[in-house]
Amino acid sequence: YIHGTMWRSFQATTALAVRAGAARTWQSVCEILRRPMSVHTMTRLTVIDNSGAKEIMCIGHVRNRNPAKLGDPIRAVVKSARHDGKVSRKDIVGAVVVRQRGRHMRRDGSTIRFQENAAVLLKRDLSAPIGTRVIGPVARELRASKYMKIVMMASRAV
Repeated sequence: YIHGTMWRSFQATTALAVRAGAARTWQSVCEILRRPMSVHTMTRLTVIDNSGAKEIMCIGHVRNRNPAKLGDPIRAVVKSARHDGKVSRKDIVGAVVVRQRGRHMRRDGSTIRFQENAAVLLKRDLSAPIGTRVIGPVARELRASKYMKIVMMASRAV
């Protein structure tokens, strides 16, 4: 039984998921709702570059920010990867959060949120990305941090 504001939020999220084409069954709707909103330790993120990793799990925050926000670097372990990629499964890598399901408040008062938590893998010193392409949009907040190269590689900065 879902009541009041929670029910309206559920309806809006379900409608959004169905419009996006992600939810075809009740099980997939529940799976979308179970995804974590922000990036804590043990959160799984989708990798959106061509480094070879498909999914990573956050194991630590570099700047002691818990939860990590857009543009924050994290330490992660590769949970699934392509066999011909630059990284393999069980590798410990650095990454930067480029999309976040939780609402992010901008300085002008507007908020932004994405449908998934996503990251781009970084080299050991957290300076440059491992991959050469970024698939999909990234948050505009990366411009303010030192990851301008990721913004340039992305199709759009939202």
